[in-house]
Amino acid sequence: MITRGHFIGEIVDELSSVANQIAARGKLGLLDLNVFSENFFRDVFNALYDWKLENLNQSRSNEPGLDLGDKTSRVAIQVTSRSDAAKVNGTLKKITATQATAYDKIFVFVAGQKQGSYTLDAALCNQYAFEEENILDVKDLCRKAMDLPIDKLHALHRLIRMNVVKVLIELELPDPETGKFPTSGFDKWEVKPEPKVGDAKKFAKWHSDEIDVPLTPKEIKALQKDLVELGQRLRRLPRVTREFLVMLFERRSPNDSKRFVDPWRAVRLATVEREYGG
Repeated sequence: MITRGHFIGEIVDELSSVANQIAARGKLGLLDLNVFSENFFRDVFNALYDWKLENLNQSRSNEPGLDLGDKTSRVAIQVTSRSDAAKVNGTLKKITATQATAYDKIFVFVAGQKQGSYTLDAALCNQYAFEEENILDVKDLCRKAMDLPIDKLHALHRLIRMNVVKVLIELELPDPETGKFPTSGFDKWEVKPEPKVGDAKKFAKWHSDEIDVPLTPKEIKALQKDLVELGQRLRRLPRVTREFLVMLFERRSPNDSKRFVDPWRAVRLATVEREYGG
């Protein structure tokens, strides 16, 4: 039976992995978080607090001061990889009059680890009822998760497990020498083969030696054209399918007939089922 401890342990581990990856990027000066990462934390906050936060950057590239907002609960959040007081004060300075009217509670979420203490602009804090407790980090999310009822904890666990791999891929750092990322969608594509089409001379020799019927130059020229067409058709097949066709031919059981088509017919289904594990 899966216990609360199992759910909480995996939630803590996965969120910590994200925080560590963001911290590693920060050390290299890569401080921007893309919309995908913001949406991940939006969904985590919604699951934890029963909010209905929306990404304020969806309709415009960079909403001043705030990234996530719930006008029903009147809550808004700035999501940042920076943990310094200057970032917090800067967020409060950027809040617009419209935002101040729409939201009663402002949070700054540090997608990593926040500082032990902050020197904040008192006037700005008073203006927006902002306190140091309004600065949250991943540890705060983990503590909140520990208090969830089991059904909501399970839902949060499922949400994080479904999305955390994609978030970590988005946060990957490129290799400093090659500039390539550890995970690449390009690597998932099969390299298209270039057909290696012969000149039909070997087939013509085989036809003459085995069938005892020499091919005319006109027939060889037509055969060359057919081989090009065959190569193009085979090229459109998945690699595994092409390999399967090769093995059907390799494992054939030729009879005494020398007609070229017969060996293809001599692969018994029982043999394939016994010898092929795919």
